Amino acid sequence: MSIHVPAFLTEENTSESVSGTGRKQRMPFLDKTLKAVAGTVKTMYIHSETGARDKLLYRINPLVKFFSFIFFIVAISLAHSIESQLIATGLIASFYLISGISYRFVYRKILVLACVFGLLIFLPALLNVITPGKIVLPLLHFQREFHWWIYKIPASIGITEEGVYVVSRLFLRVFNSISLAMLYVYSSSFSQITKGMKVFFIPDTFLMIMTLAYKFIFILSKTIEETYLALRSRLAGNVKSASIRSIISGRVFFIFRRSQRQYEQTYAAMISRGYTWEVKLLRQKKFRIADGVVLLVCVGSGLVIIFV
Repeated sequence: MSIHVPAFLTEENTSESVSGTGRKQRMPFLDKTLKAVAGTVKTMYIHSETGARDKLLYRINPLVKFFSFIFFIVAISLAHSIESQLIATGLIASFYLISGISYRFVYRKILVLACVFGLLIFLPALLNVITPGKIVLPLLHFQREFHWWIYKIPASIGITEEGVYVVSRLFLRVFNSISLAMLYVYSSSFSQITKGMKVFFIPDTFLMIMTLAYKFIFILSKTIEETYLALRSRLAGNVKSASIRSIISGRVFFIFRRSQRQYEQTYAAMISRGYTWEVKLLRQKKFRIADGVVLLVCVGSGLVIIFV
């Protein structure tokens, strides 16, 4: 006996729905935002717990990995030439390829962050008002120069050669720092990051605050998702209506109280299982030859970046 399944049960749910008049209605902004945030948080949690296990760098000793990360960050900060930053960019890109991490997927996020924090912020440094030098692209021209308070505004304002060099170096420094941080996060689980910090004598209080905050993000996001979906299942009509918005705004305090109670219960469970504000490492990976090779390569590469 065959069972007939209605077509609407086999169709994939998309961000658009068809109304009774045949017109497509877009998913409300609040629904779309919640769906995107919930999906991102779930992806982050799954990756942090299991996603990095199949990567090559995951098998490196956490102590070696954390030390190499700190050493590279210091080397990038001390490099004062574009050539050094370009060498660092090439080395980090090669680490991405060796580790098997999706280069294109990660670098989309890196470029966005680097453009915001490493380019837009430093754009005024291109002008000769901030970085004096040879003007390569004139923008404004006045009859004479002006003095305003402690500032001197020259008669010609434009982009200088020295300004381009400074902004390019700062952009590459931010770009490389973000790339390295992403590489470390994507090639390590949260427990490995904690182990690396513990070995380097990071205070247990800081590690515990970081761990609890990490867990609380997922508890809060899950609580918001469940509460909002339960609310939506009991309402009819478009979420954009003023009455539904009023109800949703009134549930904000309830969501906070519920997540706080769940967080306190989690902490109480930790206390009942013998938590004493001390982070203990159950197992440490043995130092292997491969770990020593990685350490020597990272130290040598960092020295090249600093002294080139």
